[in-house]
Amino acid sequence: MAVTGSRRSPVVDRELLHTIRQSAGLLDPRDRRRLLILMVVQSLTAFLDLAAIALIGLTATLASGAASRAYPTWLDGLLTRVSGTQTDPYRVVLWLGAIAAVLLLTKTLASFWVTRRTFRFLANRQAMISGGLAQRLLTRPLLDVRAMSSQDISYALTNGVNALTMGVLGQTVMLVSEISLLAALGVGLLFVDATVTIFTVLFFGVVAVLTQRALGRKASRLGSRFTETQVASFESLQELLAAYREITVSGRRESYVSSFRRLRWDFAEVQGEINLMSQLTKYIFEVALVVGGVLLVGSQLLTKETATAVGVIAVFLVATSRIIPSLLRMQMAALTMRSNGGMAHTVLQLADDLQIAEADPSRGAAVAPVTLASLAEGLATSFPEFSGSVACQSVTFGYPGSSVGAINDVSVSVPAGASLALVGQTGAGKSTLVDLLLGVLEPDVGRIEVSGLTPRAAISRWPGALAYVPQDSVVVQGSIRRNVCLGLPDELIDDDRVWEALDRARLADVMSSLREGLETEVGESGFRLSGGQRQRLGIARALYTRPRLLVLDEATSALDAETENEIAQTISNLAGQVTLIIVAHRLATVRDCDQVAYLDGGRLEALGTFDEVRTASPRFNSQAVLLGL
Repeated sequence: MAVTGSRRSPVVDRELLHTIRQSAGLLDPRDRRRLLILMVVQSLTAFLDLAAIALIGLTATLASGAASRAYPTWLDGLLTRVSGTQTDPYRVVLWLGAIAAVLLLTKTLASFWVTRRTFRFLANRQAMISGGLAQRLLTRPLLDVRAMSSQDISYALTNGVNALTMGVLGQTVMLVSEISLLAALGVGLLFVDATVTIFTVLFFGVVAVLTQRALGRKASRLGSRFTETQVASFESLQELLAAYREITVSGRRESYVSSFRRLRWDFAEVQGEINLMSQLTKYIFEVALVVGGVLLVGSQLLTKETATAVGVIAVFLVATSRIIPSLLRMQMAALTMRSNGGMAHTVLQLADDLQIAEADPSRGAAVAPVTLASLAEGLATSFPEFSGSVACQSVTFGYPGSSVGAINDVSVSVPAGASLALVGQTGAGKSTLVDLLLGVLEPDVGRIEVSGLTPRAAISRWPGALAYVPQDSVVVQGSIRRNVCLGLPDELIDDDRVWEALDRARLADVMSSLREGLETEVGESGFRLSGGQRQRLGIARALYTRPRLLVLDEATSALDAETENEIAQTISNLAGQVTLIIVAHRLATVRDCDQVAYLDGGRLEALGTFDEVRTASPRFNSQAVLLGL
C-alpha cells in the first residue's frame, strides 16, 4: 500500500525520537545530566542574540531620525528620560552599536565554547560506549557473539558509535539550541511588529517544513545504504584476501573484483547524495531570503513612516541574518541526525541484542572481567589453587534452529593431572563438547565444572590456568613475541618465558635462526610462516602461561610426522602435572590417554581406556583396525 507524503513525516519524527532515546540510553544517568546541562547553556546563549538585535533596531531608528530628531514618540520619550534633551543622538548610536557588537561577539564565543565542550564530551563518551559494548559482547557465550557478522560488529563498535554520539546526540544538542534561538528571536520580534513576525515565521517555517519533508526520509534511507554498502565492501574484500589462493586458482578473481567495484560505486553514489543534500538546503534558504527580503522592504516602505520603517527593516534584516544561518544549521542537524541514525542502526541493534541476552537467564550470565592483577598473579604463582579437574554431568546442548541436539546427556569426569581423548567421526560433537568445556557455549541441561567452578568463572578467577589450541590457530599481524603473548600487556611479557614456550613447541630453533628473533614480523594471518609453523605458534601461545589444564583440538593436524612426534613427546611430559583434553582423528596420538571418550551423533557411546573402548564400540574398533592399530 502506498503511503502519501503527508503521512510520512510524523512516522519519521517518531523514528528519529526513538533513535535519540536509544542513543541517550547508552549513556549513564550522570552523563545524560551533563549533556542536558550543556544543552540548556547552549540554548540560553540565544538571549544574547535577542538583546543585540533589539539594540541594533534601536540604533537604526536613532540613526535614521538623528538629523531631524524625528523619532517615534516612545523613543523620544525614552531618550529624554535616560539622557536628557541635549544628548548627541550620534553618540548614543555609537554606544548602542558597540554594545550590540559586544553582545553578538560574546554570543558567538560562548556558543563556540559550549559546542567545543559538547563534542569533546561526546568524543570521550564515544570511547567509553565502544569499550563498554565490546566488553559486554565478549563476556557473552559464543552464540551471542556470533549473532552478528564480524564486519557488522566491527562497524558497530567504530563507525556506528561515532554516528550515534557525534551524528545523533551531538546534533541533538545543536538542534535544540537552534530551536531555542529561533523561539527567542520570534518572541522578541513580536514586540517590534507582530504582523511582520507572523509572516516571517510562517514564510520560513513553511520553507523549512517542506525542505525537511522532502529530504528527511531520503537522508535516513541514505544513512542505512551507507552502512550496508560499507559493510558489504569490507566483507567482499576480506573474502577475497582470505581465499586468495582458491579464488585465483579457480579463475574467479575478476568476478570478486567486479563485485567489489560495484559495491564501491554504490558507496560513492550514496556518499555523493549525502554531500549534495548538505549543500542543497543552503541554496533553498538563500532563495527564500531574497524573496522574503524583497517582500519585507516593499511592505514596510509602503505602509510606514521612513524612520519607523527603517528601524523595523533593520531589526528584521539583522534578525534574519541570524535566523537563516540558524535555520540552515537546524536543517543540517536534522538531516545529519536522520542519516547518522541509519548508520547507527547496527550499534543500536547490538545494544538491544545484548540487553535481551543479559535479561535471559537461559542464555548464560556474563562473567566478571579479568584484571591485570589477576593475570600477573597467575603468571607469577602458576595457579596453586587451580586443580585442573573437569566434571561434565548429564550435559545436553542444541544449536538454535536445529531439531537435533549436538550433545545429548554426556557425563564424563577427568581428575587433576589425567588425560582424556575425545574421538569420533566428523560431526560427532567433539568440538561442540570442547566449546562447552571451555565455557564459550553454555549447556541447555546439565552442569560442567572446571576446578569446582563453571568454566567461565574458573577462567575469570584463574586467567591463564586453562589454555586452548585450536586446529587453526589465529595468527595476527605483528611479531613472534606479540603472537605468543597474544593480548598480554607489555609489562607482563617475559622474553625468557617466550623462548621457553617456543622451545616446547619445537619452534625455538627456527626463530633463533632469524635475524630479528622475537621481533620477526609474521605478516597478516602469518603468511610468512608455513602451516605447521603457524600451528606450533598456537601451541607456544597456549604453553606460555604454563597452564594446569590444556585443551588441544586437532592441534597437530598440520604437522609432519617427525614434528608431531616431538610435540607429542612434549605433551606426554606434561602428564601428571597438567590435565589434558585432546581431540584427535589420528587414533595413534591418543592411545596412551588415561581415558578415551567415543562420541557418535552427540552421544557418549563408550568411555574407558583405549582398549576398553575398542571392545565396547565396534565402530571405533573398525577405525582402529583400518589404521593398523
